[in-house]
Amino acid sequence: MALYGRDANGNDAYIRAGGNGTTSDGFVTFHDVFSTNIRFRAVDLSASGDVIPAVAGVKLRVVSYTISVDAACTVQFQSDEVDNITGAFALAANQVVTVNSPLGAFETDTGDKLNVVITGAANVGITLAYRQV
Repeated sequence: MALYGRDANGNDAYIRAGGNGTTSDGFVTFHDVFSTNIRFRAVDLSASGDVIPAVAGVKLRVVSYTISVDAACTVQFQSDEVDNITGAFALAANQVVTVNSPLGAFETDTGDKLNVVITGAANVGITLAYRQV
């Protein structure tokens, strides 16, 4: 469950809660910017391929990523090799791109894997942080 409200210091915040709200399993709230449930993945690819495997019943929400290439190419993220969920990044040789969005840069469809399409002959390194939502 996610709520928009105020944290203990009175600042605007997204608050997440877990639990069922019963006496034995009460709600436990915590500030959404904590790193709880953040997962990390790093892959090196020289051709299109999978970045994060599919997880049944959840979306994969990427909150930050870094792409580095050793030659000019384009890189595009897809949900399950079907839906483009980013535009094609046209990268020059030895370029590095870093994006960070605490609320999420993009996400897959429910139950889909995250893959990347690489056009051109390049070695591509991808490091990302994501949540299962």
